[in-house]
Amino acid sequence: MRIENAMGGYSASKSRRAIAGHLLVEFLSVSAEQGFSMVNQRSTSKQHGMSVQPATREEYLSTWSTLHNGIDPSSSALVSGWLRVVYSLSAPLVRASVSAHTVTLTAVVVAGAAVALSRPGTSAPLIAALLIVISGLLDGIDGGVAMIGRSQSQWGYLLDTVADRCSDLLLLASGLALGAPMPLVVAVGVVTLLHEMARARAVGSGIEDVGFLTVWERPSRVIAAAVTATVAGAAPAAAGTSATIGMSVTCALAVVGFSQLMFGLHRRADRNRP
Repeated sequence: MRIENAMGGYSASKSRRAIAGHLLVEFLSVSAEQGFSMVNQRSTSKQHGMSVQPATREEYLSTWSTLHNGIDPSSSALVSGWLRVVYSLSAPLVRASVSAHTVTLTAVVVAGAAVALSRPGTSAPLIAALLIVISGLLDGIDGGVAMIGRSQSQWGYLLDTVADRCSDLLLLASGLALGAPMPLVVAVGVVTLLHEMARARAVGSGIEDVGFLTVWERPSRVIAAAVTATVAGAAPAAAGTSATIGMSVTCALAVVGFSQLMFGLHRRADRNRP
């Protein structure tokens, strides 16, 4: 799962992107692929008759840290555990020559299938919950495939960002289909998009250390949607009520997460200005 991207902070931002760019050229990893005209390293290597050596777990963790504003994976048992799972699931796909783009698009398709199965009054939402979890896993695995397979490009970064937002909206559509009120669903969608836009603008404006976590990141969104679908499927007769309660909790998490983000960015903005 990856973080999107005045003048006073421009040089710092440029320096960070230069470091990340160096690693991406060397590793061709997942979160900043180099230009719409750039082919990935795996394809280039095949054209030259060379095989690409997959990144080791240590290289993967080092690259992930660099691309996520220096976050040390070992500082959090949850993060380090998640990255170990991603590496274990991604490495076989790299060996099978499955591209990161394929995984990215598959995640969106699976999220769409979850919406189709979010039918109130039936047990189908239980399957939808499983698909939501699988979609969330694929969202993390696509980055792992790109980093481990050294197949990064700017187009991949853009595609992943757009796919993530599509998946976010599809998760909300699942709640709507289960019976959550439209105004509540729209409110969560707006706050979520504002959350991602604010972080991306912070990166673009040169604010340092924007990789801090809030309660409303991608894993939280997946968990909230999956729990809501599970409860709705387990108690079909009360699916609408379950969806409303689930979306209410989701809205509260979204507001708290956005508040955390804005407070954190406010503290970090212009702190290096003379």
